[in-house]
Amino acid sequence: MAVCDLNDAIKVDAKARALNLPEGVPPLGAFYLYMANGCNLHCRHCWITPTLVNGEPSPGDMVDLDALYEAVIEAKTLGLSSVKLTGGEPMLHPRFMEIAEMLTAEGMSLNMETNGTLMTAEAAKHLKEKTNTWFISVSLDGSDATRHDTFRGKAGAFDAALRGLDLLVAAGYNNCQVIMSVHHGNLDQIEDVANLAAKHGANSLKLNPVTRNGRGVAMHERGETLDFEGCLALARWVSNELRPKSPVEVIFNLPPGLASMSDLVRTRGRTNTCGVLGILGILGTGQIALCGIGQTVPELVYGRLGETSIREIWLTHPTILALRKDLSDVDAYTGICAECVFAKPCRTGCVADNYGNNGRLVSPSWLCAQAAEKGEFPLKRRSRKPARDRPAATTTGERIQA
Repeated sequence: MAVCDLNDAIKVDAKARALNLPEGVPPLGAFYLYMANGCNLHCRHCWITPTLVNGEPSPGDMVDLDALYEAVIEAKTLGLSSVKLTGGEPMLHPRFMEIAEMLTAEGMSLNMETNGTLMTAEAAKHLKEKTNTWFISVSLDGSDATRHDTFRGKAGAFDAALRGLDLLVAAGYNNCQVIMSVHHGNLDQIEDVANLAAKHGANSLKLNPVTRNGRGVAMHERGETLDFEGCLALARWVSNELRPKSPVEVIFNLPPGLASMSDLVRTRGRTNTCGVLGILGILGTGQIALCGIGQTVPELVYGRLGETSIREIWLTHPTILALRKDLSDVDAYTGICAECVFAKPCRTGCVADNYGNNGRLVSPSWLCAQAAEKGEFPLKRRSRKPARDRPAATTTGERIQA
């Protein structure tokens, strides 16, 4: 165990003890709040597959404020301290600002993901001055209107997103991030998007390759998403060419087993970690789920606001218990993860992405699995001796049955 991993484990254990949680139960640190399952755009890649009713903006199903309040009060006894506001488009929720204010009053640290198109000067100022919203990401998938608007499914989305970013920066957000959903159709514009982000006052660009979830499945089947060679080539280009000259920080993370030494140093070995052991997703439908993947994978839904106890879910739900066991039992990892020296801090990466690719939450990421198959997984990073005669992973190692 690295020193940073040990320190993090000590912090989690200490917090669990302070909260009087049963042994082996980590604190519930964050809600990922998908405030509405509707959107005013129709993006080709979206893994949440939000609704667009009659071609017009609609929140569709949306979180009930009162039920959410009760869930927050209960979850605070489990350690809740942070909420990510996302969607769909979170600002479509008619009580968006009331929810942000309620969460602030309850001491939550807030961050937000938005397409930026509905931002106003008043809303940006209010978020900055009256709420605990400290970090906001704005999606931008091309450096010109044609490319971005085509991908986002609505004319004018590009100009509106940049206007929203400008308003946030003007309100005092000097740490805004631009998120770019990367696919073959916009690879050539990454450097231009980095420059555009800097021009409009953002200080970082995060590159998220389109995943095989939601609408991204169709893009994957058409060959529009990055394959193994494409992801590695992008990582090399970002590290060797783009970062040294980019006016903003550029974030693109491979699993630590495949990451460059410079990326491992830059991220303290945490280039692809998943915080699933400390979060719950709250969907626009009011359902409580693993994360946003619950929108399209019903078997990863645990209950519903106003009907199911957050504490009961966190302490007793079989999928959560199995996931905890399987992620903590590194010696039972399968495939290349059984040999990888980064198995403990990585914990198989994003479990939702794993599930979308092979139907198992706890399994090697598709990138690592393909690297092993192709003989391209670094030998020095597969030197951890696999344990013998250990039981196989539990339910999260296989597709979960509804």
